[in-house]
Amino acid sequence: MANTKRASSYNVATRGNLLDAAERLFATRGYEVVTLKEIAAAANANVGQISYHFGQKDELINAVILRRAGAISEERTQLLESYERLVGPAGCELEPIVRAFLDPYFAKLKSDDPGWRCYALFIGRNVWDAKLAEAITEGYNPTAHRYIEAIRRAVPSLTEVDGVRAFQFLLAGLYGSTTNDSRINGLLGDDGLDVDYDGYQKTLVPYVVGGIRSIGVMRDSTGTKP
Repeated sequence: MANTKRASSYNVATRGNLLDAAERLFATRGYEVVTLKEIAAAANANVGQISYHFGQKDELINAVILRRAGAISEERTQLLESYERLVGPAGCELEPIVRAFLDPYFAKLKSDDPGWRCYALFIGRNVWDAKLAEAITEGYNPTAHRYIEAIRRAVPSLTEVDGVRAFQFLLAGLYGSTTNDSRINGLLGDDGLDVDYDGYQKTLVPYVVGGIRSIGVMRDSTGTKP
């Protein structure tokens, strides 16, 4: 029994180490060029252990995506549901909805866990990659649909397409703020801008809220549909 417990603990720890190592390497070098051998070496493991826990490289990539997607999606859902219980779904306003989505992500990036910052680089640079679409859909779409519905309730004039586009713009702003964009750093001549999460958070919230409200005003004033 003791040997079984030790083996079980070892397997769990190795799985986590492999995910951490893959996450770091995918963030710094890109998931397509990193090899299983490099991941195993970074985790002080061997390729056979990757095969045991994940099978092929594609399954490892999916596991990296889903591990933290589950955590952040659960927190976002809980915040939105708590807000809806407080004021009622029809009473929800746009800014608290946007904050419920953005604030947990920034909080994790500002935490003591460097893994979240690696994950942000990996996801932010690959979120539109069709090769990863299945895992991203699995990890994020249920929560995304909940937020799109909430956004449309808060701004009733938005069409279904408007709601999806608004959410897409929200994501673009979030990932553009958290992926060490050298272009932005170069424009300001400030290499430290990439970790100014407070600055990005403070400006991103009103930017997103104002943009979505403007789409609603446009629909109200013209009555046009896409």
